[in-house]
Amino acid sequence: MIEAIEAGGIVQQTDNIEFSPSQREIETGEDAQSFADVLSNAINNVDETMKTSDHKVQEFIAGESDNVHDVMISMQRAQMSFELMVEVRNKAIETYQEISRMQI
Repeated sequence: MIEAIEAGGIVQQTDNIEFSPSQREIETGEDAQSFADVLSNAINNVDETMKTSDHKVQEFIAGESDNVHDVMISMQRAQMSFELMVEVRNKAIETYQEISRMQI
């Protein structure tokens, strides 16, 4: 059958909604990283993923490893991380071009 809707639960959920972004704390000080540092770390992580995948493929070809699944998962992980990096780059370029077209 149809169950009754409890309004008390909905009211409690709406009390936890944050309406103004000014209440959020912004990380400052020594723990904060610049955008360039975050981007550099992400690129280095993609590079490490690609190198790890290449190393696992080389081990499999040389006969040092019999685990095809691990090699394929590593290759897919490297491919997905590279594709994500390319999409982030495309979005950053698109944003830069949009900002450069703005009239001041």
